[in-house]
Amino acid sequence: MLENFYYVMDVVAFVCCLFTYKGLDKNFKRLLPLLSFLLVYDFVNIFGWLNIYHSNAWCNNIEDILLFAFFTWFIQGFDERIGRRKKVYIGAGVVILLSILDILFVQGGIWKRATAATLIQDLFLIWMICDYYYRLLNNDSDEYIELITHPPFLALTGVFFYYLSTTFFYSCFGYMVYRNNYHFYLIAATLLNLTTFALNFLFSIAFICSFRKNRLSSL
Repeated sequence: MLENFYYVMDVVAFVCCLFTYKGLDKNFKRLLPLLSFLLVYDFVNIFGWLNIYHSNAWCNNIEDILLFAFFTWFIQGFDERIGRRKKVYIGAGVVILLSILDILFVQGGIWKRATAATLIQDLFLIWMICDYYYRLLNNDSDEYIELITHPPFLALTGVFFYYLSTTFFYSCFGYMVYRNNYHFYLIAATLLNLTTFALNFLFSIAFICSFRKNRLSSL
């Protein structure tokens, strides 16, 4: 039931992005291909069309790497320090390489969930977002920023809470789920669904705020 509910929010975020697309900043326009991909991906997963050996772990591993690469690119779009950006991309490349090695050789092949790889990716993204928060709070610009309507803050906060919840989920995954701890799975899955809902909700608000801000500035 919850999965169907957060899929509705996938649709809402996609529609908001589509209808505000022309008025969005360049960095937010990058989210349309991502939301299109997630819309299709989540839809086929609802019906289990990607399951092999009664599991979709293989495609989740690939999805994690793709999302990690995309969000690294997206987050760095708000960092004007070109030298720093290059170092972050190099670090992200190392993380992707470690993730592939973990999937293929450490955690039993592509048919099992690569929890170690996911945790490395999650922590790297959380660090990048915390770095964004630090720069935002220590911004010497005279421009007044109202965080509750600041599109980058809204979008990255959604990403932050999503990856914070997946970090919790996969840090306990091997110990709890493989031991058939149903209560842990129920709580963790509910948390993931709620943070996915929050991610799409904040994306939707960010699109509307970005569109409204650019429209008012053009008048």
